[in-house]
Amino acid sequence: MSVCITTIVHDSSRLGGGIVNVARPLHTRLLALGAEAHFISGNIPFENIPNTQVVGLNGQGFASLKKNAVQPLVHIHGIWTPFEYRAFREARRRGALVVISPHGALEPWAFRHKRVKKQVAWWLYQKRILQGADLLVVNSTQEMERLRDLGLTPPIAIIPNGVDLQGFPRNGAERERIVLFFSRLVPKKGVLDLIDAWSAVDNRKGFRLHIHGHGDMAYTEKIEQRIEACNSGDIALMPPVFGGARWDVFTKASVYVLPSYSENFGITVAEALTAGLPVITTHATPWGELSSEGLGWVVDNDVGQLRDALQAAINLDASMLSAMRKKAQIYAGQRFGWDAIAEQYAETYRWISQPEKASPGWVDRR
Repeated sequence: MSVCITTIVHDSSRLGGGIVNVARPLHTRLLALGAEAHFISGNIPFENIPNTQVVGLNGQGFASLKKNAVQPLVHIHGIWTPFEYRAFREARRRGALVVISPHGALEPWAFRHKRVKKQVAWWLYQKRILQGADLLVVNSTQEMERLRDLGLTPPIAIIPNGVDLQGFPRNGAERERIVLFFSRLVPKKGVLDLIDAWSAVDNRKGFRLHIHGHGDMAYTEKIEQRIEACNSGDIALMPPVFGGARWDVFTKASVYVLPSYSENFGITVAEALTAGLPVITTHATPWGELSSEGLGWVVDNDVGQLRDALQAAINLDASMLSAMRKKAQIYAGQRFGWDAIAEQYAETYRWISQPEKASPGWVDRR
């Protein structure tokens, strides 16, 4: 059975973050597999996406979409905004099955952000929408357990995110003594902890800390002030980099660090591994196996532990660092290729359209 699917994303601009970087390559791979695939966005995508309709950031254009723009199966990426509410309502009005990916928006840290507004929205409409979905999609067992703890009972598919290799260099760049942070500049990413930990490292051996990302002006200024206060001279707040150009940043670095307080997946960790970088991250992310696999360090959200991990990474000799790079690339290549992941999504979509069949092994049906 062929797949007939409409993918819906609120923000497909450069600032759309991890959501559009999952939804866009999934859509294009499904097209390559022969699916009848359409893409609906609230704004004009920053890169060309075939079969795209733009409906406005508040979703006012949903009702006027042509019939074939909304396929019998609709996958909504993201929650909380009126856009997703209108997408759900329009899909149901047209008789479509609905799949929803929260993309980490229900993790404890994210749920506490703007807590009062989210609590109101949760009880007014958001829980009802999620409970009424035909399928929920998450990226880790950790995220699935969180949804169950919130009382959500639909089937839940656990499917990892893929890494988009567009722009990945064929020849490796010369590595520099750079410890890289590459993500949004928001409090949950632990950027201030990282700056404090870096300034406490005793011997940085010529390494520099590069912080790449974008965020609101107030928080960016707070980061700049913290960098100035530590007065180390080897921390740089770099401009954001998007699309294929990000690979130039990853492949020049030596170590990647993401000291987050909450992640449902953390696509930049997968990208760092793909680029051959050992990774430092936290137990608040679903990357606990990195330590046991010999691919990096996993610490608590603790400045002292983070400092020790940074020191250990800096102290690696060249042969050990080279071995970790090769191991990271093999690990990533076996897990995060979009072709295999798109096949997994296609099988999941086919099952949800015919749920009387046995469910795939990655679907939880408690």
